[in-house]
Parts: sequence; structure tokens; C-alpha cells
Amino acid sequence: TTLDRVIRRQFRLSEGDPFNPRLIREAAERIRALGFFGNAGVNAREGTLPGQIIVDIEVEEQPTGSLQLGGTYSGDNGFGVLIDYTERNFLGRGQALSFAFRSGVDNEAYEFNFTEPAFLNPELQFNLGLSYGETDNRGALYDTRSFDITPSLTFPLNEYSRLSVRGNV
Repeated sequence: TTLDRVIRRQFRLSEGDPFNPRLIREAAERIRALGFFGNAGVNAREGTLPGQIIVDIEVEEQPTGSLQLGGTYSGDNGFGVLIDYTERNFLGRGQALSFAFRSGVDNEAYEFNFTEPAFLNPELQFNLGLSYGETDNRGALYDTRSFDITPSLTFPLNEYSRLSVRGNV
């Protein structure tokens, strides 16, 4: 189900570039590190013309979604419920999507998160988080409602570090 472009963007070379086995090995490691595949193999072989190399990629899809259901009970606070759905490879596009609902006797919380790992270019990641919460404070003079919007952009500084810029509304 994973789209071809999700795998291709793990390569730091383009078609027609000189063959570099180190870059092929690094791309294979990045493909495995995605966590979308149970098995991923990358092999290079001779092309039809001299000096051409064909890179074969074989992957075995594995489940990338999870559903959590939970419940609690407390003599003081009553029942609570948790429903959480997460998909790390939404529609095979490499995007992450999650929904969560948490509820108790006097509170509720809803969360939504979306991540696009290659926003505008392969190195720029976009994340949008939305959350809404309510509390009904028994015995207090006030109740609370909160709504947060948290967009962020993440980009690499070098091979081993990334910088994230976030806003919160």
C-alpha cells in the first residue's frame, strides 16, 4: 500500500547520478527505519547498458496502525474511557495521523495530530496538532474549556540533528 514516492524520497541520489554504494546502503537503512515494512531489501544490479545500475527494492508491508481502548473506575471519580487511534503510514503516503478521546466523570479531552514528513521538499516536515478539553469542577466556581492549535515545521541542521519551530494558538 505504500506509495512509490515514499520509498524514493529515502534516496539522496537521483536517476542518472553516478553509482555510489554508500548512498544506496544509507537509503536502505532509511527505508528500514521508516518502520512501515516487516522486511526491506535493496539490491543493485547491472543495467542493460554499460555503466548503468538498476536498484531493486523489495518490501513486505506490515501493519502501521493501532487502536487502544481503555477504561477506568474510581470510587471517588467514577468511570473513565480512552479511545486512541494512530496510523503511521496513512493511505500509504508516509503521513502520520492520530485521534484520541479521553473522558471521565468531570472531564473530556479530544486530540488530533497530523504529520506530513515531506512538506514542500523531502527535508521539511510539517505537523499540526489540535486539542480540545473541558473540565466540570464540582464544588468550584468555574469550569474550564481549552482549545489549542499547534503547528510546527521541522528541518535538518545536519545528518544527526533537527530543528523544530512551533507555534501555539
